[in-house]
Amino acid sequence: MKAHLKLIMTVLAATAVGLAIIGEQACQLGKSDSYDALSAADLTTLIDTMPDAQKRILAQQQAQRKGFITQFKQMFALAQAAQAEGLDKTEEFKQRMAMQTDQTLVGEAMKRNPDAKYAEDEGKAYLAAHMKEFDADLKTITEGRKVTLAPEQVEMMKGQWGEMKVRAEKARQTGFDKDPGVLIQLKFSRANVLANLYSAHLEKKLKASPEEVKKYVEEHPEADLEKIKQKAEGLLARVKHGEDFATIAKQFTEDGSREQGGDLGWKPKGSLDADFEKAAYALQKGQTSDLIKTKFGYHIIKLDDRRITTPTPEPKPTAEAKANPMQPEKPPSGPTEEIKTRHIYLSTQEADSVEQMLTQKKVKRAMEDATLQYPVKTPEDFAVNVGGLRKDGPLPNTGSGRIIPANPQPK
Repeated sequence: MKAHLKLIMTVLAATAVGLAIIGEQACQLGKSDSYDALSAADLTTLIDTMPDAQKRILAQQQAQRKGFITQFKQMFALAQAAQAEGLDKTEEFKQRMAMQTDQTLVGEAMKRNPDAKYAEDEGKAYLAAHMKEFDADLKTITEGRKVTLAPEQVEMMKGQWGEMKVRAEKARQTGFDKDPGVLIQLKFSRANVLANLYSAHLEKKLKASPEEVKKYVEEHPEADLEKIKQKAEGLLARVKHGEDFATIAKQFTEDGSREQGGDLGWKPKGSLDADFEKAAYALQKGQTSDLIKTKFGYHIIKLDDRRITTPTPEPKPTAEAKANPMQPEKPPSGPTEEIKTRHIYLSTQEADSVEQMLTQKKVKRAMEDATLQYPVKTPEDFAVNVGGLRKDGPLPNTGSGRIIPANPQPK
């Protein structure tokens, strides 16, 4: 598979956490997709689509197979809960399914025919005729990952998206959308998407209220943002009154630099948190900052020293190295500015995440309730079809798993 097509498929996988059939195919699949039972035959068919190395691990380790069953049992229960909420009828569901169905079709087609031809002009033509569809998919990708893509990244995505659409259509034309292995992948992946949509639905529904956050903070002073700030301001006052910076850092700093009196060592420009670095570079040698807030917490920064470093010249490559096309040339690097700082640091990460933490606790309880409300009938074990295994007796840790060699020999 081409590297650039792998990139968009990875992006889509991280964004829309599953696959399904849309349109007429979605209706057909939806009628048969009941998630109250987990079939051993379906599990075997799903595992058949995996690389042999993974299949061998599953074939030889019953605990791994049991883990698969447990994982899918929970996923099927949450898929039922999502269906009960009507999440399988939403536009978000349909759009994510469209993208991920294309990904599955292309993945299977290229796995079986890695040399399949693709004309770049076809992708460009498809993109030009479906820009609204691309914009909608791009919005789903970026919102799902909570990222903003640079213009050049968007342009790259356009080419990748067009290629995927063209290849997916060709896969349909050759019948991959009716392949039993693909259909099983879609069934399981549809459950995965429903489960994740249900989790997101619960997060919105069960978001911790201001009253719940306030009550938690009252019971946990270490999570009180205002109290942390007041403590940091008190430490700053002590520094300004002449107390030794390193001594205070050893008593109060809440990271690994505590034992070193807050010493962070030499750091090149661009390697520190942006807010921290901006404040540090504004200092003169020996100066101490005011209170600085970063995403990690409150800092009081002292600039111990600064310097310009010149990298050690690389030794001249040998004739053998020059002749090796796999040996990349290292780009020339110039002088680098570095600073040596220490800080007194109080973390606010718990205080900043109280609402999220309380919400996640409520979501976890609700998901546990859903697995009880929507039971799933599961098999004791399932077969794994893979060659290259011993057939003269059971393998270690196989349990009750039925190991079926890919090319069984007659007895």
